[in-house]
Amino acid sequence: MKILLLTGGGSSERQVSLKSAKNVKNALIENGHKVKLYDLRKGYAPIKKLSKEFDILFPVLHGEEGEGGKLHKFLSKINKPIVETRNYKGLRNAWHKISFKKYCDKYKIKTSPWKIVKNKKDIAIFGLPCVLKASSGGSAREVVIIKTAKDLNTKEVNYLLNGSDLLFVEKYLPGVEVTVGILNGKALPIIEIIPPKNSWFSYKNRYNNESKEIPFAPSIDKKIQKKLKTLTLKIHNHFILGTFSRSDFMIYKNRPYILEVNTIPGLTSGSLIPKAAKAAGISFNKFVEILIKNAK
Repeated sequence: MKILLLTGGGSSERQVSLKSAKNVKNALIENGHKVKLYDLRKGYAPIKKLSKEFDILFPVLHGEEGEGGKLHKFLSKINKPIVETRNYKGLRNAWHKISFKKYCDKYKIKTSPWKIVKNKKDIAIFGLPCVLKASSGGSAREVVIIKTAKDLNTKEVNYLLNGSDLLFVEKYLPGVEVTVGILNGKALPIIEIIPPKNSWFSYKNRYNNESKEIPFAPSIDKKIQKKLKTLTLKIHNHFILGTFSRSDFMIYKNRPYILEVNTIPGLTSGSLIPKAAKAAGISFNKFVEILIKNAK
């Protein structure tokens, strides 16, 4: 098949998107497909004409532009199969963290207590320690842990407060972080994440190979693991996220609290969902082939 990979873009997740796309491209070529990589920095307009030369459109775009549904909304108007989902509204509602928090509250899904904030006073009133997040920010790029009043004056906090995105804080919950991938309607083995000592699973720690990512989550009770898989699949199906997604949780006082949904998870050689698939006996080449075969 002839496959057009759409990647790059201009979000804070650009470099990861390019690495994911390169990894996907290599696997697809090994599988016998013809592949072209298109950087979205060139604009959307050429895609419609370019797509006529290809059998399948494959978005590999992390961050707001891809995971928030903007690209998929554009692609849904093109009469070509798309990898993952055509449901750009589902992507948007699952990706935007405030709308996802409201969904969790409505359906009584455990998530850390939270509140929309606009300034440092709002954060202080909410209480410390807490986590400041941008509603449409990346899973680690636009996240700041605030433990003390001194932390309110860091450049990271000021950067978020001076931006245009909606912000919220949630109670900081120390515990064991795990992630659950969904592939083709089934939950993959759960990955337990152990960041470097006295740190957290930040953007830096995701890609410096200093965090440990352990398949089958050995520290987590089997009953909780079953509950996590059921809940992740329920969320995936509610938002109609297509062939794959990944949800992150914090296990706090032996109870799972969902952190967020990754509607287009990383597909680099070190990313979590390929590791979960490998634990299930699915090679990366087979993984991408499953995505291709389920394009709609």
